[in-house]
Amino acid sequence: MHQKLKLIQQMKQMKKTTIKMKNNFKPFAMVLLAVIFGLSVQAQNFNVESVKMELESPKDDTEKDLDKCIEWITAASNHSKTANSPKMWFYKGLTYLKIAGVNSELTKATPNAIDLALEGFTTAIKTDTKGKYTEDSKLNLLNVAIGLYNRGYSAYQEKNYSGAYDNFSKTLPLMDYDTEGQLKRNNLTAEVVEQMMAFSALGMKDNVKAKLSFESLIKKGSSESSVFVNLANIHLEEKDTAKALEVIEAGKVLNGTDKLLINKELDIYLKQGRSVELIEKINIAIEDDPGNTVYYFARAISYEGMGDLEKAGADYDKILEIDPEYYDAAYNKGVMYNNMIGELVKEMDEKNVYKPSIIAQYEAKIFALYEKEIVQFEYVFENNDDMAMEDRLDLAKTMKSIYAKMSKMDKYEEMKAFLEENK
Repeated sequence: MHQKLKLIQQMKQMKKTTIKMKNNFKPFAMVLLAVIFGLSVQAQNFNVESVKMELESPKDDTEKDLDKCIEWITAASNHSKTANSPKMWFYKGLTYLKIAGVNSELTKATPNAIDLALEGFTTAIKTDTKGKYTEDSKLNLLNVAIGLYNRGYSAYQEKNYSGAYDNFSKTLPLMDYDTEGQLKRNNLTAEVVEQMMAFSALGMKDNVKAKLSFESLIKKGSSESSVFVNLANIHLEEKDTAKALEVIEAGKVLNGTDKLLINKELDIYLKQGRSVELIEKINIAIEDDPGNTVYYFARAISYEGMGDLEKAGADYDKILEIDPEYYDAAYNKGVMYNNMIGELVKEMDEKNVYKPSIIAQYEAKIFALYEKEIVQFEYVFENNDDMAMEDRLDLAKTMKSIYAKMSKMDKYEEMKAFLEENK
């Protein structure tokens, strides 16, 4: 407890900038788009025609014989005359898209139905040299995109990040087919999908894939602050603070008043030891948001690093004026006084002080600092009910030692009793 808590550990707002999804991410309805039928083509094979007739029947999807459709389309896919037929591939895709959407026992028995639908429609496009099935396949691939996204979203919620990433990566190229904006109007966009890819990669702890997704989003014009902050965090993990700052500055060009970007920039400046520049930026941030305790906390630590303890103390006081429950500020101010005592003791040793009168002067200064220090620690100890017991015990040990040096034996005994009760 004698060492300062690092800024990055104390700024509660800063700790929320990683693996953070936008609140409007959600699963989407499979029935968003109409499945396209009505293609006028000559019969190529009885099995394919049988599937076509069954799927185009006026019956509800739950009443259609999808088991029989599987049987017919499997036979057609294994037949040499229809194995490479775009019609066969189209109706294979449609069969499995129906299975994925009806939510029946057959759906549960065919967990890869949406993958088979993806294969069917994409192969239909590749083999469709006459262009009879391409447009309808593309439209149906939007429903496939919804199914893949929903499956990826469920995997993400279950913390199956690799499964989520796989599904989102399959979804992304299908978004190119949304030329009429059907999915976009329902808030499912390529940017949303790629953000989910990036967050899934972070969950996998695969910074390479996450970086590729975040960089791609920025290149495509994303102004989402979490994209820039998370990319900066990856660069910081790679010990490249200059690159991290470059990313944040690029984000601020698009969104200069965003608090996530401002907080991360302050954090990076601290890591680089650029206190003067940091304080200048904090001053601007405080003018914009004078009630933000995070900025005062950052400036207090910066002032301490520069040796301007008076200004640091004033900022800690300002924090407690705004938020009396910001106990880290009181604790840090107490530690600041403790460090000042350490400097005085060090100075005495270096100067080899031995005259009683000079020793008395030093002792008076040290005692005055003890009085200031203990006030801060008492405030934290008596009011912060949420403090972890391990931290409370460490603080109690420090306070017991200070009380002994100040000859406040009643307080010393209180701390001693507390420590014995909570061994």
